[in-house]
Amino acid sequence: MRVSEPREIASGVVLMTAGSGPRAANLYLVRSGSGWVMIDCGWAGSARPLLDAVEKMLGPGNAPAAIFLTHIHPDHSGAAGVLARSWGIPVYVHQAELPMAAGRYIPEFSMPMDRWLVAPFLWSLPTRARRRLEAANDITDVVQSLPLSGEVPGLPDWVAVPAPGHTPGHVAYWRSKDGVLMTGDAVVTVNLNSLRGVLLGSPDLSGPPWYTTWNWKTSMDTVSRLAELGPRVLAPGHGQPLAMGVVPRLRAVATKEQAQRLALRRRTGGAPKAA
Repeated sequence: MRVSEPREIASGVVLMTAGSGPRAANLYLVRSGSGWVMIDCGWAGSARPLLDAVEKMLGPGNAPAAIFLTHIHPDHSGAAGVLARSWGIPVYVHQAELPMAAGRYIPEFSMPMDRWLVAPFLWSLPTRARRRLEAANDITDVVQSLPLSGEVPGLPDWVAVPAPGHTPGHVAYWRSKDGVLMTGDAVVTVNLNSLRGVLLGSPDLSGPPWYTTWNWKTSMDTVSRLAELGPRVLAPGHGQPLAMGVVPRLRAVATKEQAQRLALRRRTGGAPKAA
């Protein structure tokens, strides 16, 4: 899988993109003193290209000190096991995300695509094949829980901000001194809820793709809370970084969704169900 050339988007924050087209997913290398950490890590197929790209960037024998995930989904965590074992480093996630680290289907953590495609496919497989697939996605041997305080080990200028909705334990990474916010899939800058956005990658600030989102209402509440931080640079999990009008545009995303929910409630005479 192709990995883009590294590009610095803020002081000590380097963007790389694994994959292209609808499969493109962002990951970041963040400098901490004389070392580096990685935030998200792309698809499983990006592991080998990333090992080579990171060695080229940091120099032979050098590697990130840790991997921090915004959430456990294959486009953000798929390469975590191979990278962490190759480099001998830990992978950190929010405590609520830990059950997903075993690579198994968990109904209470599922989203629409899981229920429509993933679960039926898994249960159609022979038991042995299903166990092999789960084992390939198992990162329990390298994963650790982020501190409940929000501290990000090894990154003293950053905090992990709870950003649930897309997944139960989704987090964003926030550096208040210059307003850099890494949002994972809590907010993206390509509208993955439209066919044009999926196929063409047309820029458009948006909430997460609803078909891979655990709880849509919670995800929209998260967008409102992220706006309250006052970010000046938004570094998303999909799409290009945004550095103009971040706060009003975040508020507009949340307001639009709230208006749509209210309109639906009026039409149906009740509260719409969350995805």
